[in-house]
Amino acid sequence: MRTVPANSAALHRAWLFVALRGVLAVGVAAVVLTRPSMGRALLLTTLGGYLFIDGLLALGIALRAEKRAPGRGRYIVEGLLSLIVGALAFANPTAMAGAMLTLIAARSIVAGLVEIISAFGLRRSGGEKYWPIALAGFVSLAFGGFLVVRPASGALVVLLLAGLYVLVFGLTLIAAAFRLHRAYGRLRAVG
Repeated sequence: MRTVPANSAALHRAWLFVALRGVLAVGVAAVVLTRPSMGRALLLTTLGGYLFIDGLLALGIALRAEKRAPGRGRYIVEGLLSLIVGALAFANPTAMAGAMLTLIAARSIVAGLVEIISAFGLRRSGGEKYWPIALAGFVSLAFGGFLVVRPASGALVVLLLAGLYVLVFGLTLIAAAFRLHRAYGRLRAVG
């Protein structure tokens, strides 16, 4: 069994917030994918609520992590961006419909970069394989990129892609949370 250096507990302590983000995403994906006939305003309200709560959980990761944790600042940026985009979408979905796709694309790209960088940082510090976090990042980048390249795609296609994105993102975060929890348990046993 590999031992994990004590200084790598930086983000491992936040495993529960990672798990909650995953469960929230899977729940939202279930709603979006099982209700394809929902109107654009309801979809944007649902996604806005999801992004707002996800932003709070991302900030929870940053607050739960040690103050000197290398990925802490990235989660603060992701959390604040998610809070802002989520609040705008939730507050006035019909007026924000056009701009929301651009904002959601930007948020997805930022979230993807944060997750990828964090996965490589955790890999370097702890010896554990954090491919679920990296996969969540690549899925976020792909979804954000699609929205940037094809903003005028049909509403049903965007709805389906949004649901699939949130589902895969959630499942990979849940897998990552299990890995983080296991590594955190080893850290506590060593330290």
